[in-house]
Amino acid sequence: MRFTLCFFLMLQACWLPAQIIDVHLHGYTDQDYWGGRPHPSGAESPPTAGEHMRQTIALMDQHDIEYAVVSGSPEATAQYVAADPRFIPGYMDDGSLIPVSEFEQLIKEGRIKVFGEVSGVYRGATLNDSIYQPYLALCEEYGIPVAYHTGGGPPMTPYRCCPEFRISLGDPFLIEDVLVRYPRLQLSLMHGGEVFFEHAVRMMTMYLHLYVDLGVLLWAAPPVQDYAVRLLKLAKQHGVLDRVMFGSDQMVWPGGITKSVEFLNSLDFLTEEEKRMILYDNAKRFLKLE
Repeated sequence: MRFTLCFFLMLQACWLPAQIIDVHLHGYTDQDYWGGRPHPSGAESPPTAGEHMRQTIALMDQHDIEYAVVSGSPEATAQYVAADPRFIPGYMDDGSLIPVSEFEQLIKEGRIKVFGEVSGVYRGATLNDSIYQPYLALCEEYGIPVAYHTGGGPPMTPYRCCPEFRISLGDPFLIEDVLVRYPRLQLSLMHGGEVFFEHAVRMMTMYLHLYVDLGVLLWAAPPVQDYAVRLLKLAKQHGVLDRVMFGSDQMVWPGGITKSVEFLNSLDFLTEEEKRMILYDNAKRFLKLE
């Protein structure tokens, strides 16, 4: 009888679909949407912000995504949250920061639950810059997780949009002072450090409250997928895989969600338990979800 019950429970566990938490999505309004062109990987980009949101939600349904952190302006994230309660609103400092007082008020109203994507590297700044300190202090006070862009960017970034961008600014070592200054701050390195993935893992072994997300590494191009594989193997070797989180970073290409899920599930050096940690458990703990 005991054997039969155990066998039944094992089968039931196999049949249950693996839930996912995506900690790295992007949302847009009609005013700031920049899509409409296919990605070099083949992922299509919807022509409008509304269609982008609809396709993103459809893929969340398809892949059993229980929650997703959507990064954007307060106006954009409000639209996504209104459309689907699974979205967790993040605030992206895309170009300039809202006043500190407004930032705190939006936290109190539940309209900012994650500070990120913090993308200062595109403007020649790191998270250690003085401009971010009042916001980080509030995040530590209110328990708001911070998601910070690390690594590089798209080809020719300094010429196309951001003359102050430098790959070297995406090195996680440059923000070590932030972790020391705010010991209760929940911080995640987006893209896992990308080319600096070894630095990201070393930081994780030193600072036990530091997490990473895989972001665009899982789908954008073979070179960054190689970084993802090497990051995951190194994190597993050093015992910090329990702080690596799934993030698709679909940007204006919702299909990046599917590509990310499929690539992660294809990695045979990860056990099913480890994949579940990355896809779900670690993010649930980082975001303090019930």
